[in-house]
Amino acid sequence: MKRCWDSNPNNRPSAIEVGELIRLFRSRKNEEIEKQFIEAEEYRKTNLLSVENIQSTTHHPQAYYTSRLLNSYTKDLSKYDNINNNSVEIVDFTMISAEDEDKYK
Repeated sequence: MKRCWDSNPNNRPSAIEVGELIRLFRSRKNEEIEKQFIEAEEYRKTNLLSVENIQSTTHHPQAYYTSRLLNSYTKDLSKYDNINNNSVEIVDFTMISAEDEDKYK
């Protein structure tokens, strides 16, 4: 994944390499890739929770202003507190069609 983000395009994987990785993941021949995805997701969730805890409890000792509701229009916002704004939609890569495979051959 990090190779895809490289600032130098020559270091990025080709479409063929990405396609091969997707096929490996899809066919479950390479369980190591799936294991890495699961570990990365667990790591992301763990760090996301730790960042939220730090942000909600840490205040600068010299802070003068604090956040507060500004008017009557924002008073109903508390009913949305239970919504997880950090959710991510998981895409099922196992559902790639044969037409999609033909595009990357």
